[in-house]
Amino acid sequence: MNHTSQNIDVPELTPQISLKEYNSKVRESGIDAVEGDNDYLWIKYEGLSAIRFPEFKTSKPTKEEIRRVFRELKCLLINYTLLPEDNYANSTLFNCIDNEYDLQHLSKNARRDIRISQRNLQFGFAHWNEILDYGLKAFADTRKRVRLSDYDEKSFRSRFTQFRKNSAHRAVAAWFDKEIIAFMSLIVMQDFVVIQGSFSTDDHKKFCPNNGLVDFVNNYFLKVKGFSTVCYGLSSVQENTGKEGLHLYKVRVGFEAIPVQRVFILHPLIAPFKGIIRLLLRLLKYLLPENRAIKKASGILESY
Repeated sequence: MNHTSQNIDVPELTPQISLKEYNSKVRESGIDAVEGDNDYLWIKYEGLSAIRFPEFKTSKPTKEEIRRVFRELKCLLINYTLLPEDNYANSTLFNCIDNEYDLQHLSKNARRDIRISQRNLQFGFAHWNEILDYGLKAFADTRKRVRLSDYDEKSFRSRFTQFRKNSAHRAVAAWFDKEIIAFMSLIVMQDFVVIQGSFSTDDHKKFCPNNGLVDFVNNYFLKVKGFSTVCYGLSSVQENTGKEGLHLYKVRVGFEAIPVQRVFILHPLIAPFKGIIRLLLRLLKYLLPENRAIKKASGILESY
């Protein structure tokens, strides 16, 4: 699991790209995407659904736009986020917009954990070859911790071989004794960053590598580069993914927890059958309780 060199110097990023340019890069990588009516994209996800990017956009799309996305992306489900109406929230959005980000602004326990990581680990940008060569254990351990079935090497290589095709996609890592023990996959745009995934090994939990990675990302992008937002995504719709613990962790390391409403719209041709589909998914979840796709689909339908 060792490598011979550590890419721990903070490099100058390639010029950040606009949403329009990102749309082109997504499509060049083989994933369907279309521009939205406002400052966002619709990106096809796992073949059947379309998600709005970035996730922290909360304007309400028009019915005409929804119809266009169904038509152009040929998807069965559309997912977007709104600020809750009538105090109805079914999810949480995690953003950090503090351009004066400083470790000293965090709680005593958060500062302690980050300092533990800084004393024992080294942090920096990593090449995708390094992640593919040395990141499997961190990926597999993390997926197992949240009781997902896609922790095998094939799923790991498929995910990041595809993800690396886009030059806006970057990786940061934590090294211990020349070994990658944790990494994050990032989407770096003109003035915002999305933490797309975070992975760490079980064996090195005592070094708090995730805390150190978040501190590295927030300090570099918000304070040094002056970006407007670092987004740590939305709470999961999947069951048994430890979302309560993740919520506390993200707030502790400096992210604001914003109540939001995740909206899921089924294609008009299958919407009348949602009750039957829900029952089928409950049966499949009973038979295959750790299957990621089934857990996610079931969570969506239960939230619908």
